[in-house]
Order: sequence, then C-alpha cells, then structure tokens
Amino acid sequence: MAGWLRRLERLSIRRRTLAEFFPEREFHYRTEGRVRYFVLSSRAQAGLCAIFALAVSWSIFATFYFVSFDGVLQEKNRELAMARKSERELMGEVLRFNSRFKDLTENIARSRAELLRVAGGAHDFKPGSTDHLSPAERQKLAESMAAFKALSQSWQDLNAKSSKLEGELKALAQEVEISLGEQTKLRVDRDKLTAQLRDMGEQLAASRATNERLLADIEQGKFFKKERDAFSARIRTLDEEVQSLRSASARMRQRAEAKVEEEKGLRRERDALAGRVRALEDELTAMRASQERLVENLFDRSKKGVADLERVVAMTGLDIDRMIGTKGRGGPQVEAKYTEDETLNERVSDLRRRLERWQSLQTAVKNLPLVAPLGEYRLASGFGGRRDPFTGRWAAHNGIDMAVQAGTPIQATGPGTVVLTGWHGGYGWMVEVDHGMGVRTRYAHMQSILAEKGQKVEVGTKIGLVGSSGRSSGPHLHYEILIDGKAVDPTNFLTAGRYVLKR
Repeated sequence: MAGWLRRLERLSIRRRTLAEFFPEREFHYRTEGRVRYFVLSSRAQAGLCAIFALAVSWSIFATFYFVSFDGVLQEKNRELAMARKSERELMGEVLRFNSRFKDLTENIARSRAELLRVAGGAHDFKPGSTDHLSPAERQKLAESMAAFKALSQSWQDLNAKSSKLEGELKALAQEVEISLGEQTKLRVDRDKLTAQLRDMGEQLAASRATNERLLADIEQGKFFKKERDAFSARIRTLDEEVQSLRSASARMRQRAEAKVEEEKGLRRERDALAGRVRALEDELTAMRASQERLVENLFDRSKKGVADLERVVAMTGLDIDRMIGTKGRGGPQVEAKYTEDETLNERVSDLRRRLERWQSLQTAVKNLPLVAPLGEYRLASGFGGRRDPFTGRWAAHNGIDMAVQAGTPIQATGPGTVVLTGWHGGYGWMVEVDHGMGVRTRYAHMQSILAEKGQKVEVGTKIGLVGSSGRSSGPHLHYEILIDGKAVDPTNFLTAGRYVLKR
C-alpha cells in the first residue's frame, strides 16, 4: 500500500511540474462571426517541444555526419589517386623489364648462334689432327677453344638472368593484379560513401523541412495566443458591460418600487432625470470631442499618406491629377455659418474626399512599374545622350541598359497586360506591357520570350530571359518606360520604388 502511495505521489509531482512548465492553453479564433476555441494540453505542448528538440538534434547530427562523410570520401579519393599513380609506375616498370628481357633474349640468341658456329667447328676437330697445322694455326685453334668455353659460360649466365627476369616479371604482374584489386575496392568504397553521403543529404533536407514546419507551427501558436488574449480582453469588457447593465437594471427596479411614494417619488424621479440629462449632455460632449479627435487623427494620417504617395508619383515625373483623374470643382464663394455638428460633418466630408484621393493614389502607385526587372545587375548605359557602341557618335538612348549574365530571368516591374511580343528590328526579341494610365514598359534584346500577347502579368511575373538579340554588343536588358508614348528616365521610377520600400 505504501509503495502505491509513493508512486501516486511521484506521479502527482510529475504532473504538477509538467503543468507548471507547460500550462494548459486555450486558443480562440473567429469564423463567420462565431467564436470558437480549442485546448492545447500540457502533454501536447511537451510533445511538440520534444519533437522540435528531436528535429534540431537530428539536424545537428545529420550535418556533422554529412561533413564527416565528406572528409572520408575525400580521403578515399586521395587513396584512389595514389593507387592509380602506383599502377602507372608499375606498368612503366613492366614495360622497362619487357624491353630489357627482349634485349637479353636477342643477346642470348646471337650468343647461341655464335656458340653453335664455334661448336660446329669444334666438333669437326679430331685429336691428332693438329700435327699438320702451323704454330699460328694451333694458337688460333686454342683461342677458339677458349672463346667457346667463355661463350658457353656466358650462355649459362644469360639463361640464369632470363629465369630471374621471368620471376621478376611474374612478381610485377602479381603486384599489378593486387593494385588493380585494391583500386576496384577503393572505387566500390567510394561509391558506397557517395551513396551514403547522398542519403545523408536527403535526410538533412527532410530534417530542415521538418524544422521549418515546426517553427511555423510555433509561430502560429504565438499568433493564436495573441488572438486568445485579445478575445479574453473583449470578453472581460463584455462582462463589465453586463455587470453595468445589471446594476442599471437594479436601479430601475428600485426606481419602480419608489413610484409608490407619489410626490417624493416623483421628485426623486425628476431629480434623477435631470441628472441623467446632464450626464447625457456630458456624454454627448465627450462623444463629440472623441469624434473630432478621431476625425483629426484620420485626417492627419490620410494627409501624411497622400503626401507620401504624391512624393512617390512626383519622383517618377508623372502628372498626379491627370493620372488619378481629379474631378473639377468651382463656383462662387459664399460665406456660411455652421453649428458644431455641421462643422464636424464638413470635416468628415473633407476627410472622405482625402481618403478617396489616398485610395486613388494607392491604386495608381500599385499599378506603376516601381520594381527593377532584374534582381542584381550593373548599369551599363543610362538614359539620354550617349556614344553609340557601334558608330561611336552621340545618339539618343531612350532607356537604360542593365548588364547581367545571359539567361537571367526578366520579371514584370508592375501589374498590367502584355500588348506586344516578338522580333522588332534593333530591339531584337522584345516584350511590351501596358500598365494603364498611359504607362508602358519595354524589355528588349531578350534571349527568349516567356510571355504571350494579351497575358495578364503581376509584379515578379517572368516574361523572358536576358540575351543579346537585335542591335546589341553583349548580353544585357534594354529597359524603357513610356508615358503616353514618350520615353522617360526609368531610374526615376526605380528611385521611387526604393523610397516606397523604405517607407
């Protein structure tokens, strides 16, 4: 019994510790006006943390294993290179020994022929046949016999050397076979290590993807926590309002009971109504002041927003009023007197007009080509006059040249419609996009076109690849911006785009 109690106590301590580190959390969310929530238990939170820790550990282990196997693979490659070098050296020695063996064989053959020739003369010699020879002939015969013995000895020595060389050649052949076997084994080991390294790379990529998903889940959990806190605050506010309504209901109940007393009750009711009127007047005054502050705040914000967008449009050199189509207004000036409410209404009307202008400017700026058509590039030629790269004479340049590697993707710099594609003389392969409001962009000297005429494009849509078609001296993108058919400096639009990103 005591053992069970101790186990229950330890289990209770573990649960309290788990609840302390991972308290139960409720996540509230709203869908179609209805508030729902779900509960994330302590065990689920601990499990998510454990999975996250396991994924991080596996990523670290996989990275270390990947790096370690890369070193082993490099070592095996070095061993394989040394084995190949040793093989080449052994083959060189085999060729040299074959040459020496061939020379010795030829020497043996010549010596053997000489020996046979001398031996033939010796076989014809008979004892006692030297009696008729002169002393000089006898001396020559003795020298021939001595030469015969020397040649016999040389022939035996050459046979011994030949046998020794044959043994050395067999040993070298065995060493070559062993070296080839080791080379084959090293190649097999290298293939195995390469396969293991590839598997580790795939496992590392999978671990990184799992890690990113877990991080996204954690970020989503933080977002749900913020939403839950906001909903909790809203619920507390609603509870306070309910309590206030209950208090008001209790006061009304007391007031109804007090009506039994005629004059005294009526007096109290009149006083209460007077106080209520004063409170309502104060509340109305406070509400009007709050509305005025809200309108002024929105007016200031819209004023700043309109000023920022007008500054962006001014950077591009466009006519703001023509671009957004400002409506004309006018008439005789008549002084008017307004009440406080009428003044507020007039201010609200001004705010509405400013917000409409702000929205129109936002729509216009959204459709302007404010993004660079390339991610990274070098400005090879600016807008305006320059020396022609082919003739060397001064000539007009209606765009900018962006130098970059051939085949680099070209992206649309703003939303619009492709109105022109194909080959256009000196422009080479070209695409033209209409962004509305009289604004068009051209992309020339392409290697290939990825867009079609009539296609709707957005910012970042790939419309072609950088090339050197048409009248071009090298791979680059010729980028033009036209306002009502007139070329303008694209760098103004790029500067305005960078200003928008900073804001």
